[in-house]
Amino acid sequence: MTITRTGITGVVEALLIKRSGATPIAVDQNLTEAGLTSLDMVTLMLAIEDEFGIEIPQRQMTPANFRSIAAIEVLVSTLALAA
Repeated sequence: MTITRTGITGVVEALLIKRSGATPIAVDQNLTEAGLTSLDMVTLMLAIEDEFGIEIPQRQMTPANFRSIAAIEVLVSTLALAA
């Protein structure tokens, strides 16, 4: 598991614990189906920015980019390479 995935998983699991107490989560599991609400997704975006010291461009703040841990990992990796 990469450092990026570990960080993302930690952020997601912290949100899930607050929401429903449910963990662990598979990297390809749909986060909405796991119990995150649309408001949680906004919190998740902000937490990912803080965790990795990045700014996610508005055009990349899409449901598809935050569908799963794996999708977020691709987004974070892409943004890190562009920096």
